[in-house]
Amino acid sequence: MSIKLKLLVGCLCLTFVTLILGTFAQNSQKQIGTLAVQIYDDALIATNALRSAQNAVYRLQSKLGRMADPLQGGVAIDPANVALLKTEIVAILSELRLAKDGALSADGHGAVDLLRQRLSRLRFTDGAISHRLLMRQIGALDDEFSAAVRIFGADAYRVRSTVTTMVRSSVNRTWLAMALAGLVALLISVALSRAIVPALRSAMKVAKSISEGKFDNDIRVSGRSETAELLNALAVMQDSISRHFGTIETAAASQADLYDGQIAIQNVRFEAALDNMTQGLCMFDAQQRLVVVNRHVKELFGPLDLGLTMKDLTKFAPLGAIFEPKRDAFFTHETEDGKMIAVSRQAIVAGGQLYTFEDVTDRHNAALKLRHMADHDALTGLPNRTRLSERLQEILSDPEIAVRAAVLCLDLDGFKFVNDTLGHPVGDVLLQAVASRLLDIVGPDDLVARTGGDEFAIIHLSDDRGPTSEALAKRLITRLGEPFNIDHQRITIGVSIGIVADNTGNPSSDGISAGNTLMKNADLALYGAKAKGRNTFCFFQRAMDERIQARRRTELDLETALQNGEFELCYQPFVNVAKQSISGFEALIRWRHPTRGMVSPAEFITVAEEVGLIDAVGLFVLETACREAAGWPSGIKVSVNLSPIQFRNPDLLKDVKRVLKETKLPPRRLQLEITENVLLHDTESVLAILNSFRKLGIGISMDDFGTGYSSLGYLTRFPFDKVKIDQSFVRDLAKRENIAVVRAVLGLSKAMGISAIAEGVETTEQRDILLEEGCDEMQGYLFSRPRPLAELPQLLMRFDISGKGAASAAASSLIFPEKSSSSAA
Repeated sequence: MSIKLKLLVGCLCLTFVTLILGTFAQNSQKQIGTLAVQIYDDALIATNALRSAQNAVYRLQSKLGRMADPLQGGVAIDPANVALLKTEIVAILSELRLAKDGALSADGHGAVDLLRQRLSRLRFTDGAISHRLLMRQIGALDDEFSAAVRIFGADAYRVRSTVTTMVRSSVNRTWLAMALAGLVALLISVALSRAIVPALRSAMKVAKSISEGKFDNDIRVSGRSETAELLNALAVMQDSISRHFGTIETAAASQADLYDGQIAIQNVRFEAALDNMTQGLCMFDAQQRLVVVNRHVKELFGPLDLGLTMKDLTKFAPLGAIFEPKRDAFFTHETEDGKMIAVSRQAIVAGGQLYTFEDVTDRHNAALKLRHMADHDALTGLPNRTRLSERLQEILSDPEIAVRAAVLCLDLDGFKFVNDTLGHPVGDVLLQAVASRLLDIVGPDDLVARTGGDEFAIIHLSDDRGPTSEALAKRLITRLGEPFNIDHQRITIGVSIGIVADNTGNPSSDGISAGNTLMKNADLALYGAKAKGRNTFCFFQRAMDERIQARRRTELDLETALQNGEFELCYQPFVNVAKQSISGFEALIRWRHPTRGMVSPAEFITVAEEVGLIDAVGLFVLETACREAAGWPSGIKVSVNLSPIQFRNPDLLKDVKRVLKETKLPPRRLQLEITENVLLHDTESVLAILNSFRKLGIGISMDDFGTGYSSLGYLTRFPFDKVKIDQSFVRDLAKRENIAVVRAVLGLSKAMGISAIAEGVETTEQRDILLEEGCDEMQGYLFSRPRPLAELPQLLMRFDISGKGAASAAASSLIFPEKSSSSAA
């Protein structure tokens, strides 16, 4: 029989036993229920009806007693009592009928019948009975009612006893049935267990033995049940696994032999790799014993035996500081012979530690060299600006030292000339000699730095015995003014020095900001020294910073001046004194500031060039001058100055063409003035632009001619239409050298076919001398100051443009009454 069928049969048996037990219990409950209903319906209801009839008799007796006359006891009852008697007896008989229906015994039936008979006789007397006899008869009924009640109570008690006995018997039979059912269930479970469990336990034992690697189990199979099939499958599996394990063991043995050879090879390679590492390596196990060490460690620290503990190694002098437990995971150790060893320590997951050692002496020295290169000048070996800034921060962080400190900024005078004439190699040697001389001059606590080009800086710490910053500056000027002998050449230079000696006005929690402020102030003082004539020194003053702030305000205001329309043009005439006519006007820009009033071009043109606004300002001048000149007489030209910065704008030529086209001004009536500085850089590009202007018919004039080094050379490279003799020569024509320059310029211009004009003419003496030398065209306050456009018609009326008034007008008629002590910008 299969396990499934055995379980099914067992379950059916248990179900059958359960059904029998349930049926038996149900029948017992039905019997008890029937008796309980009988007790309620028969005994209890009948007894209640009997007692209700007895109570009715009591009430009747009471009513009759109240209605009777005691003096007429022997007289028959009256009709009213007769009617009452009949009515009450009918109700009492009805109650007795219910009592008889529920009587449980014959005695009960007899007692009820007797009562009914007596009542029936009383009912049919029709008043023939006396009141006394009637009352006696009713009193006798009370005793009979009591006897009937006792009979009914005895019957009910007997039924109750029967129910109690039946309940006890049912409980006992139920317990017996439950015991029998439990015994049957136990027998069925034991039978199933003996039929299934041993076979399964045997199969489990075999499976566990196979899982533990035992393949010699004696598996006996009998029958054709599921357990038999399971044991048979286990036997097959045991044989199969045994065969496979045999094959695997054979292969594993061969593989193990192969691995042993490979491991031996890997060990040789591992040892070779360890010994050829550029780093030293040693490994400690979880007990802090040395288990691995390579050759490089032995070369660094000497022979080390495996098995030594870390505590043992700390006893050796070279290793004591390395294997201290409190050392960092990475640190650098310097040995007694000066080697720098980088040590790295790393914990191993399985326990223990791994140390690596690397000789970083060369790297350390290289880092020191790089550090020195990072904060020192490569040419002179002096600290650079970075190191200077760091030292300033260190000094300013200590108030006691800061009050003793002074910063000196030095700029060599004449160094550019040395570089240009003798070459940069000589210039480099000169810078090295200057650095050496500076180090000889300053004190041991001072720092000398090269901040760039031919600029140096000194942080001077003075005390009661040492020199003050002023005394140091004088010594520097004296010593650096002494000649230098370089490459068999005697070189003499000078030095300008700016000094900041009072640091109390520069408090700052940020050392970098305070240091930058000191250097800025020292630079401002240096600019002041250069302005005083060079080869001198100048202390920083607050007014210098105020000038810088004013310049900054000018920069900010310039950005909005064009948008707000604050610029305007004035015009100063070019006067041909010989012809007594005006040949043209020079357009001069003016800035009408809303709060500062009229601002001179000398204050804002340079600023505009430096902040990148000169292109916009120059374009405004060009557009305005051409548009306004287009309405002048056809013989009058307009001259516009171009800044050297404008030539860096690749659209300069396009802008000029566009303006001429839009304003419809003939190109021949436009003259562009440039200075020698335009040709100092990228000469070929500038000359190409000038030639393009010339092809358009625009006149080109060189302003401030004679003040540069190469003016004559530029005249040979580009044929200018006009040169302007600088006012510095015109201002004092009594000097022999000035009149010589004027004669040379006039002679050269006539020889080359170039017209010449003298600017800055302010006196009649200057006018007369220039006329004698052959200069006919002049410009200056003697003739007119720069005037707005609205005043030009009045100015033109003073001159005979066609030349017809030359005979009647004297040269003095060209002089306007307004004069000034300085020439126009």
